[in-house]
Amino acid sequence: MSEQALVEETTHQVIQTPDNLLELAINQNADIDKLEKLMALKERYDANQAKSAFFEALMAFQSKVPVINKTKKGHNSNYATIGAIASQIQGVLKECGLTYRFEQSHENGITVTCVITHILGHSERTTMSAEADKSGSKNDVQALGSTVTYLQRYTLIGALGITTADIDNDGVVSNEVISVSQYKELSK
Repeated sequence: MSEQALVEETTHQVIQTPDNLLELAINQNADIDKLEKLMALKERYDANQAKSAFFEALMAFQSKVPVINKTKKGHNSNYATIGAIASQIQGVLKECGLTYRFEQSHENGITVTCVITHILGHSERTTMSAEADKSGSKNDVQALGSTVTYLQRYTLIGALGITTADIDNDGVVSNEVISVSQYKELSK
């Protein structure tokens, strides 16, 4: 095989990415129209690569993150605080190249959006809205803060696919003793 034929065969084996094509076009003094089309192709290609990397990172995150325990006592049930969630996921998020942030709007009630972003730039959003939580003896600012915190918690766990669970009590249901009459009633 001649040297020229070997060079041509090797050139055809190079995987053609938008970066390669753009470099080739520049080296061949392509006109601006072709360069613009190649730049648009490169942008779409990079966006698809970033989106794919995002979902791979999310899959890795979900396989590594622990179940978040509900350790805070609420009115009717237990829940995991936003601080507890954040402290348990931060290391795994970093390891997977993911970050999160929140956006808020107060135009029509309270809207919180959790934005999950991958290091390559792709982001996904999860949004929830609610009115201020005026239950109990909260003042207006506390009612607003309560709702914002609630929405942050649920948009974060929704966006990341996190599960929360009641604390495992090792099979112990209660330390309470039932009376003989309760036992007889249950035994019927």
